[in-house]
Amino acid sequence: MRKIFLKVVACSLLVVLLLLAVPSINAQRPKILVYIGGHGGPGYEEWWRQLVTEFEQKYGIDVEYQIIGFEVYWDKLVAAFEAGTPPDVALADLGGWVPAFADKGWLEPLEKYLATWEGAKQIWPNLWEAVTYKGVRYGVPWYCDCRVLLYHKELFKKAGLDPSKPPRTWDELLECAKKLTDPKKGIYGYGVSGALSEITTLGYMIFLYGAGGRLLTPDYKKAAFNSPEGLEALKFYTELYTKYHVSPPGTPSYTEDDYRVMMAHGKIAMAIGGPWSFPLIEMENPAIKGKYATAAHPYKVHPATVYGGWAWVIAKASKHKDAAWKWIAFMDSYDVWKRWALKWKGPMPARIDVVFDVPFFLEDPLWKPIITMFPHAVARPPIPQWPQVSHVIQLMVQNVLTGKMTPEQALSWAAKEVNKILAGGS
Repeated sequence: MRKIFLKVVACSLLVVLLLLAVPSINAQRPKILVYIGGHGGPGYEEWWRQLVTEFEQKYGIDVEYQIIGFEVYWDKLVAAFEAGTPPDVALADLGGWVPAFADKGWLEPLEKYLATWEGAKQIWPNLWEAVTYKGVRYGVPWYCDCRVLLYHKELFKKAGLDPSKPPRTWDELLECAKKLTDPKKGIYGYGVSGALSEITTLGYMIFLYGAGGRLLTPDYKKAAFNSPEGLEALKFYTELYTKYHVSPPGTPSYTEDDYRVMMAHGKIAMAIGGPWSFPLIEMENPAIKGKYATAAHPYKVHPATVYGGWAWVIAKASKHKDAAWKWIAFMDSYDVWKRWALKWKGPMPARIDVVFDVPFFLEDPLWKPIITMFPHAVARPPIPQWPQVSHVIQLMVQNVLTGKMTPEQALSWAAKEVNKILAGGS
């Protein structure tokens, strides 16, 4: 009886120990919170669920994820960082978010992970600038895009222009825009972005870099656009409206978003756009499908454009940084990206190998100019003061468009304001 009793006690203790061990095993399974800016919509929710399930099963890491609309994403992400409760990993816009967050101490440096990641050498080289702050990389580019010339092929034909030969230079741009403009019919040749919007800054940058200039000095400490090239770009860009009248009367309050709608209805022949324009212009007017095209934006000295997109970042406050990195490496892997690109026909991966292994990007007539132009694409300066600098550029352009300043006056004023901002002033 004593032996039986001891065996029962031993078995009971073993069961208790096993039951106690289960929670500890579960407690060792990390769980990360992921913020995804946009990238929702029909079909995408199920796609994200599939990817999350695949990741969880592969790595033994639980994932809680939130898909947040673009229009509120910045506010929600910043609020989470400021409250000290950020997601472990999140998407950050390539338009200045990463350096701004790094400057506040919110992000984890990623150099130790990138040093051994096979994908690092496959990222488009020009993308790294946007995620680098003081020589350290704080983000991994995920997808990208760049701005190109969007034009209405039917309007070209009606004006006697060959839609297979879009303008390549500034002179050709002006010549085409004049022929395409018919104020009596409310049709204009080219849409100049002039509103107080980041889009206006990007428009000026395309002309500036296309003229052989640059926005800031290489160390980002001073304005560089107060140059002959900067003045030439500002004059030509604004004179499309003020002198040649090939941009519509509402130009000082318009951006490419307005021109996209106008193009959909045959009222603007050319404007700056990108891959995001394709579904939006066709939603505005399904009949325009097949009637618009893309091309490298016209330039004076050499091809130029500005890129955008998103990068993955890890919060400095994350308690599961290694798990967060595994999520980034998974989402930016060749396999996941290729499946994504083949399924959705976009966006453009930050990985060069995927872009050149998916025929769609190289063969589709709308995408081909974007891929061709991307090596010429520049970043918005990766500085925490970028929003203030961009606002000054917007005011510079708008002051010329509205006649408040001459191009010379506006350029001089803007350079002084930007230098004050970069020096730590207001």
